[in-house]
This record gives sequence, C-alpha cells and structure tokens, in this order.
Amino acid sequence: MLLLFPGENAARDTLRFAEEIAGYGLWQVDFVTGKMNCSPNTYRLLGLAPVTSAMGDDGEPLSFATFEKVAHPEDVPVVAEIQHILSEGLPINRQFRVVHPNGRIRSLVIHGEALIGREGKPERVIGVLMDMTRQVESVMTSQINSDRVHSLMAAIGGAIWITRSDGFYTDFLLRDQKGHIPANFQGNNWHNVVHPDDLGKVLRNWQIAEDNKTLFASEHRVRGKNGEYQWRRAYATPILADDGSVREWIGISLSMHERGAMVASAPPLTAAQIRAARGILNWSVRDLASRTGLSVGVVRRLEETEDAGKNAADSLILIKDSLSAGGVDFFVLPSGEAGVYPTKKENRLKIVAKNGGRKISSA
Repeated sequence: MLLLFPGENAARDTLRFAEEIAGYGLWQVDFVTGKMNCSPNTYRLLGLAPVTSAMGDDGEPLSFATFEKVAHPEDVPVVAEIQHILSEGLPINRQFRVVHPNGRIRSLVIHGEALIGREGKPERVIGVLMDMTRQVESVMTSQINSDRVHSLMAAIGGAIWITRSDGFYTDFLLRDQKGHIPANFQGNNWHNVVHPDDLGKVLRNWQIAEDNKTLFASEHRVRGKNGEYQWRRAYATPILADDGSVREWIGISLSMHERGAMVASAPPLTAAQIRAARGILNWSVRDLASRTGLSVGVVRRLEETEDAGKNAADSLILIKDSLSAGGVDFFVLPSGEAGVYPTKKENRLKIVAKNGGRKISSA
C-alpha cells in the first residue's frame, strides 16, 4: 500500500485523506457475527457523527437498520433490497438518498460484493459507499435545461440540428415531433425534402458559408411527413477546432407558418438600406449577389426601387440575412425612417461631416 503520511498512523491517515478527497467510504459486514464495520468517512456520508476508530474497531455500531433510518423515505425499500441481494451472495450496485440532520439530501451509490466461504455460503461482504450528489444534481440541471429547450422548440416549431464539417447531416439534437423524421434528413437525404425550386439556392448559400466559415441563413420550403411543403427559416454557425478548421456545424430550423402575414406587411429592407449596407461593408452588387445566390440583375433592381412588390419578399430576406452576417444591423425609427449601422461598435463612424464649422457626430 502506498502510504502518503509518515508515522505509526500512516495507513490510517492515508486512508482518511483518500476517502475525504474522493468522497467515498469503506464498509464490511460479517455474516457470521452480524457485525458491520465502516471507515470514518462512511459515517460522514450517512450524516452520522464522525468516529475516530479505525477499520475493525468497535466504534459506533452500524447496521442496515441504521442505513434505513437515515435513508430518504422513498428509498427505504432500496436499502432493504440491498440487504437481501447481499445475503444471497450477489454483488450490488445501487443508488439511494440519505437525509442529513440539517435536512440536506445527499445521493449515494453503494457497491458491494460477497465473499463466499468453503461451504458455498457468503461469509463476509465488502463494499464502497460514494457520494454522487454533484453528479446527480448536474444531470438534473441538464435535464431541466433540456426540457426548457424542448418546450421552447415545440412552442415555435423549431428544431436544432448538427452536421459534419462538409455539410453531411448527422442528427437532430432536439426536434418537434410533428414534422421531423430523422431518417428523412440523414446524410444528404435532406436534399430530397427541400422544395426542388429552393434546393439550388440553399446549396449555394451553404457553399458560401462553408467557404468563408460564416453564418448560414436560408428561407426555404421543406416537405413534412404529410407530404405538404412548409416554409422554414434555417440558420447554422460553424464550431471551429483549435487549428481553425470547422469541426462541425450547429443549426436551428424555425417554422414560418406566419410567412403569409409577413409578406403582406412592409418589406424587410428598403432600397436605401441595401445601398447603405453595401457601402459600409464595401461590397459590390456582384459581391452581394454571390452571397445571396441571387442574380446581379435582381440585386440591382431591388436596391434601385422602393416598390419591389410582395414577390420580392424572399429575395429581400436573403439580402438582409447576408448583410447581417457580413456585419451590419438595421433599424426603423418610430417616425418610419429606416437606417443601417455596423454591428461592431468600434467600427462605427464618429464624425460624418462638417457643416459651417460644426461637427456632425454619429454613434
């Protein structure tokens, strides 16, 4: 045995140190005498007064009845089950809760194994008691957060998905249960559920995002399990490895059930906003067309007229998403005036002009 402390109590001090740091305690039961011995930290884990007796000394008497006394009321049957299994000479691995005198609930895991005598009957049981409270609380917190996200996704008709670095779909992390069947999207099968008229646009946008390691944004139609197409908006962002390569993509797909109302409302962008945003990003018309998958002629027409019509809503949304990904934000004042500004505050122009000796500043 590796002894970490000197002196005649080296073994005891080493055991105590290991138990306290790792959060475990040792115990044994002699089936012949019915006597149970435990290491000091076992008492502490059970919420009992610590003892100074070494393993094998009398100390404070413990028994399975003591375990039942400190166990959470709902877990008393588990303790009885543990005693029965051990009496049959079988190993056990069970989790149960105890209630400490201060009311704190601790989650413990007990491991035990019977030692069989010459007559084939269990003579002694040895085991370890471990504190798993932090791990259990961590799992519970993760489950609560997962339930929250599930509820949110169900409320908005959304799905969270992941793909490999090459865009090969791997799985849904979360999905609604109404329209998403994982097998329909596995690998490149998602190509088959995107509307044929939208697939080319989606693939172009994805290629641009993949080449530049930037945000992917797209609005397109997806076929549900009932065979009908529904509009969805998808976003994805790359997760980079230490060497700067794309490890995977994580994305979200949102239902666009209210798309009809959205199209009927004011357009998402004005022509002036498009021109101003291009100027801030120093993009040409061709640059913007390349990032959206639209033709140069369509982009030029949309930024030259304020009356693009309802049929241009899809194109305007693509342009807005691409410009936003490039680093600009848009706003509309209560008076109805629309504007645009760089996303990064440090990049905003401070002095835009001088008029009659007066400086005109902008945030």
